[in-house]
Amino acid sequence: MSNLKSISAWSEQQRLIFVERLLYWRGSINRKDLCEHFGISMPQATKDLVAYTSMNSGACSYDVRQKCYVASARMRTVFQQADFGEAMHDMASAMMKDEGEGEFILGMTRPQRTANLAIFRKLSLAAYRNESVEASYWSIRSGASVSRRMSPRAFGYDGLRWHVRAFCHNKEQFLDFVIGRFESVGKAEPSPFSDRVDSDWIENVDLQLRPNPDLDAGKQRALEMDYGMEDGQCILTVRKAMKLYTLRRLGFVGESMAPPMVNE
Repeated sequence: MSNLKSISAWSEQQRLIFVERLLYWRGSINRKDLCEHFGISMPQATKDLVAYTSMNSGACSYDVRQKCYVASARMRTVFQQADFGEAMHDMASAMMKDEGEGEFILGMTRPQRTANLAIFRKLSLAAYRNESVEASYWSIRSGASVSRRMSPRAFGYDGLRWHVRAFCHNKEQFLDFVIGRFESVGKAEPSPFSDRVDSDWIENVDLQLRPNPDLDAGKQRALEMDYGMEDGQCILTVRKAMKLYTLRRLGFVGESMAPPMVNE
């Protein structure tokens, strides 16, 4: 019986953590979110939401018009640690770590990418709410912090860095901004460009990988096995905006070759 109670308590805690994550990063949550994610009933979802609001007073309030709980500006987390890596984990659901534990599995050591968690949250909320923000962003090209207004839309990971995909009001085009280079993000306001379509983000392209025909049969076979090719080829379907990132990650283009819509 004690084991069943422990399982029940653990399951409830996972649901409460889920409530907190959606409230903190997305800014809202409703019963349907819980029901679809955990397969629970509407009454149970209601109990979970009430339980969270009781344990974290002032974190959110119910919006009758939107029919959901909305995070307050002064919301503080109960379960989450204020860590950028964990925030990225929440956004991406689950990311494989490079470093294994012990010496049985070892991965490549990479620079520890960090970012201001409060800035990331503002970008996340603005993206979900179709809002724009005034941001100060450090550009490698200019070597200075540049102020610009942008409308965040989505987030992308190139294998090394996280970017926010946003419509730049200054240049009137969609660009990728490295999250770690934001110096500050101001108050959000409704975006006048919420109807702009980011075709490079929506459209997919197929990357066809084949061994170099100039290689001998043995080397071509080794590449086919290495990349899991079938019938001498491997098809990767990626978003158009992520095409060059993917080719760079696979080592087919150099680091100096930046995607055309990257704001360096």
